[in-house]
Amino acid sequence: MRVAAVIADLMTYSRIEAAAAAAGASAVRVDSPDQLPRAAELDLVLVDWADRQDGWAESLAAWRGTQTAAKLVLFGPHVDLDAHADAKAAGLGPMWARSRLVRALPTLLQSS
Repeated sequence: MRVAAVIADLMTYSRIEAAAAAAGASAVRVDSPDQLPRAAELDLVLVDWADRQDGWAESLAAWRGTQTAAKLVLFGPHVDLDAHADAKAAGLGPMWARSRLVRALPTLLQSS
């Protein structure tokens, strides 16, 4: 299992990294979608959508292209309704609450 996380929050990333290590997966952190490895090289991509910048939606859509191999999960604060709407409008949603992501990590890392 190969995991990439587009995330600035090192505390949340440390949880992702620990869960990945426990599942025998490799994880890499990047600062923006433009720094993601090729889609064919990943199984799971986690994006902290609360940190999104202008152009991220387009960049992720271009990165994903027509491939569907890597699972893409956007996450952020459950109360950020604008982020949820932006994710859906970009065709990248739904966006998960950060708490849901943390709870689902062991399953995601086994099933992706």
